[in-house]
Amino acid sequence: MGARVVATPSAGTSLKLDRPTILEAALSLVDREGLAGLNMRALAQELGVGTMSLYHYVPNKDALLDGIAEALLGEIAIPGDRAAPWDVRAASMARSFRDVCLRHPNCVPALVTRPFATPASLAPCEAALSLLAEGGCDPERALIAFRAIVAYILGFVTMETAGFFEAIGGRAPPPEDLAELGLPHLSACVALMPGRDIGADFDAGFRVVLLGSAGR
Repeated sequence: MGARVVATPSAGTSLKLDRPTILEAALSLVDREGLAGLNMRALAQELGVGTMSLYHYVPNKDALLDGIAEALLGEIAIPGDRAAPWDVRAASMARSFRDVCLRHPNCVPALVTRPFATPASLAPCEAALSLLAEGGCDPERALIAFRAIVAYILGFVTMETAGFFEAIGGRAPPPEDLAELGLPHLSACVALMPGRDIGADFDAGFRVVLLGSAGR
C-alpha cells in the first residue's frame, strides 16, 4: 500500500469535511507525530480548517481516539471465500490485522487502550467471532479465544515494532555457553534465532493460539 495522502484545501477551494476525512487526517498525523502529537488544533492544521469545525464530527479527543481505532479495524481484510476452511480464513484475517498494525505502529496503543466502541469497529469483531463459532466454539469459548487472539496479535506487533525479536537474538549468549550453564533448551532455541522469518513465526504462533484457545 502506498503512502496515505490527506487532501488539504488549496487557495480558493474548500475541503469537504466529514468524519472519514477527519479520521484519515488523524491517522496520517499520528503516523508522523505519534499519539502525543494528536490534538484538535494539530488536526485542524493538518486539514487546513478551523478547530471548531471538527467538533461536529468528533466532539472530544476520546471520540477521536475511538475513531482511530475504528479506522484501523476497518482496514482489516475480512475473508469472504467460505470455501476455505475456517482456520485458514482466521489466519488470513489475523495476518491482515498484523499488516494494518505494521502500517500504523504509532496507532497501535489506541487499539490497546480504547474499547472497540463504535458500530463500524464491531464488524471485524463479529467476523472473528463468526469464524470461531464455525470452528465449533460456543459463546464462552469464543470469548476466551477472541481475547487470547487479540492479545497475541497486538502483543506480537508491539514487540516486533519495538525491535524486540532482533534485539534479543543479538544479545543472547552463544548457544554453547548456555549449554555449559546447564540450559539446554534455551541453548537450542537461541541457536534458531538468527535470520528468523518473523512473518512465518507470527503465522505459526497464531495457529498455536487459535487452535489452543478454541479447544482444538
